[in-house]
Amino acid sequence: MKRARALITLTIVAVFLAALAPAGAQEQITLVVWDNWTRDAEQAMIDQLTAEFEAANPGVTVQREPYDTSDLTALLPLALSEASGPDVAMINQGYTGMGALVRAGLLLPLDDYAAQYGWLDRYAEGLHARNRFTPDGATFGEGNLYGVSNTAEVVGAYYWREDFAELGLSIPTTFEEFEAVLKALKDAGKTPIVFGSLDGWPAIHTWGAIQHAYSTLEEIDAFMYRREGGTFDTEANLLAAQKMVEWIQAGYFSPGFEGMDYDNQTFAAFLNHQGSMWITGSWMTGSIIAELGEEPIGFFVIPSALPDAPPLSIGGVGLAYGIRAGTEHPDLAAAYIDLVTGPRAAELLFEQGFLPAAEVNPDLLVEGTLTADVVNAWNLISSQNAVGHYLDWTMPDIAANIQELMAGQVTPEQFIQDVEADYQAGG
Repeated sequence: MKRARALITLTIVAVFLAALAPAGAQEQITLVVWDNWTRDAEQAMIDQLTAEFEAANPGVTVQREPYDTSDLTALLPLALSEASGPDVAMINQGYTGMGALVRAGLLLPLDDYAAQYGWLDRYAEGLHARNRFTPDGATFGEGNLYGVSNTAEVVGAYYWREDFAELGLSIPTTFEEFEAVLKALKDAGKTPIVFGSLDGWPAIHTWGAIQHAYSTLEEIDAFMYRREGGTFDTEANLLAAQKMVEWIQAGYFSPGFEGMDYDNQTFAAFLNHQGSMWITGSWMTGSIIAELGEEPIGFFVIPSALPDAPPLSIGGVGLAYGIRAGTEHPDLAAAYIDLVTGPRAAELLFEQGFLPAAEVNPDLLVEGTLTADVVNAWNLISSQNAVGHYLDWTMPDIAANIQELMAGQVTPEQFIQDVEADYQAGG
């Protein structure tokens, strides 16, 4: 009898408490998001989008955890396998990034959500291919969609406009003209290219810019996607390796570049005008503008060394937003991805000096500004199907090989042989 009375009492209390709860009270959900928006100029954009998402989804709190790309890539395999792992994460493309996560069954295919939200209409299919893998993670560039990107990327040369004006230099339209610019800057007592290779990956971009100038997209695609006949042992790669050594010997890079990191020393050297150009990606535009404004710095893509060929530049789309396969909130995760990769995100990215993957309204461009230069550079290569690749997507250890080349530890010929041997071994 006492047990029955106790149950009746608990029921009455429960009904009373339910009556006190506000009508339409929302379930409290925390959506965990890992991204690589770590720089100051990036925070305003992503914080604004996060606030708008929370406002549109009462009861939802977004818990953002920013990491740099290297840490993100290293931590995700374990984190995505845990129930407490991120619901949404930005993922680096390539075999050791996205491919490894797909192979382990840690990512949710996004094809149904892409159809629901119209994601495939946001940029060209050739760029979506960089976020596709077969379900076994074995084939890159085809199969299911596992990520959506909100930024486009183009690697080119940031340059101090006053240096070019002082020496009467024009934006080069051929590789021969680009080398003439390097020589003119060096002869004038300037450091032509600010560069630091301590972190490894910037060397991929600097040498890769030369490699893309000598290569065709067909050669690079075959290598990247490991298609039949794909090889690193090409005349273009050898010429690029020899050219890099030649530039080092000519003193075209920052003194002591081997010991300079990217985010602090190299960036600071360029901001402090300790060199005339910096070969890196469009992701630095917002940070440069935050420090120097739109006017002092310009941007151009390095021209091709091949006759009558458009400039072929490293680029594509930025890290992709993916969904953990085991998330309890896949629909909510997809809604978050839709916002941070959609038109509103493109607007905020552009305002902060970043290059959105979605098309930028040309009426917003102010010629003579850094932002306009970067957008025009992207439009140039994307309109001519001249968007290249990041070599570490298929050869994750190639940075170490390039560092050896730049340090004079191997000859250009040995460099080609070493990378080719690793490539054919599946490395």
